[in-house]
Amino acid sequence: MTGAALALCACATDTPIAGPVPDLGFQHLSPINLAVSKIVVTNAYQSPLKAPNAEHRFPTPPAAAITTWTNARLKAVDSSAPAMATLTIEDASVIENKLQKTKGFKGLFTYEPTERYDATAIARLEVNESRQGARATIRVEARRSVEVSENATLAEREKAWFEMIEALMGDFNDQMNQQIDRYLARWIR
Repeated sequence: MTGAALALCACATDTPIAGPVPDLGFQHLSPINLAVSKIVVTNAYQSPLKAPNAEHRFPTPPAAAITTWTNARLKAVDSSAPAMATLTIEDASVIENKLQKTKGFKGLFTYEPTERYDATAIARLEVNESRQGARATIRVEARRSVEVSENATLAEREKAWFEMIEALMGDFNDQMNQQIDRYLARWIR
């Protein structure tokens, strides 16, 4: 081998820099069939795309996760129904907070969390029935946080983010199930 080839081999590593992030999926859950003609998703949340917000850096930001949840779980099953459902995403933010690191000599030899990510998912589901004027609205708020160590690789950071969004959407799903059963029972089929 030449010197250049040896140098290239020495730089090779078996550790992935960042790998594919798994998709959030809700296909294992039964759909919620609603007697509505259609279901519309609107995103009222506009990310500022700058610090301290970090959702735009996530492989699966909360707004995308909420949309995926809606498309997988809510099904319009009556095309002739005078009712329509609208899910409005009110907040889908992730805020990055810098954490204090241990100072001094001890800090030089300690790996500790340096960022905390606080994720929020707030959405409103509204059903409007034009003929009878019936209307119902539910609102769900879910929040989760995760701390990431200063020595985390990009792959480890993205894994922590994914697990936080997955837990956030689990909470979101549980709350939606409870509120739909309680307040939208009239439209469940």
